[in-house]
Amino acid sequence: MINRKQKFIKYLFALTIILLITDISIDHFNKKEKIPIVTKLSVKQIDSVFFKVLDDYGIKSQWISSKKVKPSADDSTTAQYFIKIPSDIPIPFILKDINNIIEKDITGFVSEEKKIYGLTEIRIYTNEILKLRASLLPDKNIIRTNNELSFIISDAMDLSESNFNNFLSVSYPLACAVVPGKNIIQKVDSMKNYRKEYALLLNNDISDSEMKLKQEFQKELLRGSIKNIISSFKDARAYFVDEKSAVYNSAIYNFVRDDFKRQGITLYPKSELIELNAKEDSELFSKFKFYCNDTTGVHQKLFITTFENYQKILPELIRLKKKGHKIISLAKTYLVLKEK
Repeated sequence: MINRKQKFIKYLFALTIILLITDISIDHFNKKEKIPIVTKLSVKQIDSVFFKVLDDYGIKSQWISSKKVKPSADDSTTAQYFIKIPSDIPIPFILKDINNIIEKDITGFVSEEKKIYGLTEIRIYTNEILKLRASLLPDKNIIRTNNELSFIISDAMDLSESNFNNFLSVSYPLACAVVPGKNIIQKVDSMKNYRKEYALLLNNDISDSEMKLKQEFQKELLRGSIKNIISSFKDARAYFVDEKSAVYNSAIYNFVRDDFKRQGITLYPKSELIELNAKEDSELFSKFKFYCNDTTGVHQKLFITTFENYQKILPELIRLKKKGHKIISLAKTYLVLKEK
């Protein structure tokens, strides 16, 4: 009997040692692999996520109200929020963003959504404890007053084939600057298939003999060049002239400007466009954010930049679009220019 007890005790001791070694090994493996230990988020943390997402969509504090509610358990919500949502924001987008953030941080997460007469109520639980309760109501009377942004790519015609294809594949409205010349007419025409627009830019780089605008030309030659430019680029959405160019600073400019005007085309100085360039990326981002966030003047911002710079600011542009800024086509921008 004693031998059996001793054997049983030895067995338990050996099993304890094995379990201890196993536990230490698992703990060491978790540390080595840096596996995070997931814990539940507090009401304060979930509120922080919720209001961060609302801010991402440009929801203003005056559109948010709340009332106190009795907590159902420890660390359960003590408030119910009521949020007026501009009608141009799809509520499912807000819910999706909230879920995506919270699901990365906790387990045992449950969200509920239900619609009541157009109002969407959301409840967020962790471990069956209510952490957030909010009611979202679309309101046609509130509007996000942000800017309308339009972009012209200055070097699109000089891009490599692969980068030009990348330019064509951009899903947002996008245009390019085109210096008149017969050699690019076919390339420009092909952009229509990709819903890309272009603006003509008159500068010193016009090399085509039938489209040059030179000071020594007689009026008939100038009219012929202007006619060739207009007929060759019928789909141009706007015309700009470089103030540093020879034609702009010559005695013939008034005649050139008036002859374009006679045919229903206004020449705008290139300075109407916001030059988006910088030596450092930080300066580029800072400059872009400054103009985008400036709502004190004209709400339409016309940028001209290289395709490389456009690709750099694209993530910020996507964030601004979510916040309520609009990305508009050059055709719409041209209407704004005409009204100025």
